[in-house]
Amino acid sequence: MTRKHELDWLRVLLFALLVPHHIAVGFVDWGVDIYRFVNNSLAGDGMTLFIYWSHSWRLPSLFLIAGIGTWFLTSRGAGPRFMGQRLLRLGIPLLFGTLFINVFGGYAIALMTGDISGFLPFFWRWITAPEPGQVQHLWFLVNLSIYTMMCWPMFAFRERITQWMPQPAVLIAFLLLLSAVAVVSLKPFAPALAGDDYQFALYFLFFSGGYLIGADHERLLDWTRRNVWWLLAGAAVFFAAKVVLLTIVLLDDVATGQALAEGGWVPEGLTPPNATIFSIIEALTAWFWCLAALGLAARYLTKGTPLLDEFNRAVFPFYVLHFPLTLIGLAIAAQAPAPWWLEFFLLLIFVYGLTWGLWRLIDRLGQASYLIGGKPKPHVH
Repeated sequence: MTRKHELDWLRVLLFALLVPHHIAVGFVDWGVDIYRFVNNSLAGDGMTLFIYWSHSWRLPSLFLIAGIGTWFLTSRGAGPRFMGQRLLRLGIPLLFGTLFINVFGGYAIALMTGDISGFLPFFWRWITAPEPGQVQHLWFLVNLSIYTMMCWPMFAFRERITQWMPQPAVLIAFLLLLSAVAVVSLKPFAPALAGDDYQFALYFLFFSGGYLIGADHERLLDWTRRNVWWLLAGAAVFFAAKVVLLTIVLLDDVATGQALAEGGWVPEGLTPPNATIFSIIEALTAWFWCLAALGLAARYLTKGTPLLDEFNRAVFPFYVLHFPLTLIGLAIAAQAPAPWWLEFFLLLIFVYGLTWGLWRLIDRLGQASYLIGGKPKPHVH
């Protein structure tokens, strides 16, 4: 099976986008609700718009790429051995990262909020009385493991799926419809923040849809490549409509606007205007940006390089390591009286550089690199 470098590049770039997104949350006032502290100098509405834009498709795209990648992984079989190896591949970094890596990000938060007196007592509580919040950014691995198990029966029909695949436009329309129905049906009843509630169903459709796209990836990639400018235009229009509708509601009532953005307005007794249309547009926005990204990659990122090979090896460890370093960097930056834009730029260098350096160091430890999602570099004889 010919390796699709456009998918490799897209996977690398999407995970790289996590860094500016997670840093940006520390530079907006509402970031305190997520990290429990924010920077002393805030960036304003422009940064909020960037976060909202990236959040509207960043996670769906990661699950989409994971689904496509799973198609390739199942090419040699998807029996119990495959599932065991796959769940270990996801579960070991999840467990190790939660207990022994995320603790440093948790400690940075505790220092900023004055919750602790020393690292050792904090670390002891962290590993002896774990809480769901300690998973932090690694919730992605939890959902990915569950989605993989949910799709296991589908893996058994891999060859038949290839034969049954409709035209690309028909498949995309089907996935758009299912996603819109999921958001419209579930979002009113519970808010979602980290892949839970209605997002759990939506992201599952991106993962399983990615698997179906993988079954016909040659035609699908060609279709997105040929239609990339229409997809990009649609993505921009849908996102703009989403922003306008949300802004109108926020200007009228902040609580209703927040419920419309997060979900769960029915239990709160709120009735946001145009909620159904907004929910449909949310699903369409995510899909159009994801498909546009596939089209751009298929058009411009088809070349493999030795650097891409290294990035491919680094991307999983990079994901595991970057978030605690982001929190540490934000805690340090919050102490400095510097313009926000300078701190933001320096934090990008800090997180990218230190994450890469730590991975290169751990990569030298051979089998130990599996703890953070790495794989030892194959020896060339």
